[in-house]
Amino acid sequence: MNNLKSILSQVNETLYSLPDWNNLSDFVSEFHHIWLKLGNFVQQKLVQARIDQIEAQYQSPRTKRKKTYYTPLGEMVVKRRAYVTPDGLMVKVDRELGLPKDKWLPMVLEERLCLGNQ
Repeated sequence: MNNLKSILSQVNETLYSLPDWNNLSDFVSEFHHIWLKLGNFVQQKLVQARIDQIEAQYQSPRTKRKKTYYTPLGEMVVKRRAYVTPDGLMVKVDRELGLPKDKWLPMVLEERLCLGNQ
């Protein structure tokens, strides 16, 4: 969680340097947009750090593979390593961390259904 503390300390420094605003609706809209980007950035960094931590215990990776997930905070791209096994290539961290095969996380699918976007 050191990554999180580091990111939060940087956020705290910028809280006092936000531009002046004269319209609450515009400010809230802009803040919401920035907050989603920041949340997605933090989320992606924390997930990637956990993947890297798990993969550090394995030997002889064959190749790195990118995987895109759609989360409530936006698109998240992570890199995982594929390993040669008797059954072919396998991304071990997917199993260990419960990374889904589907790129749409359940929360996002539920939101899409609620909004009528199928």
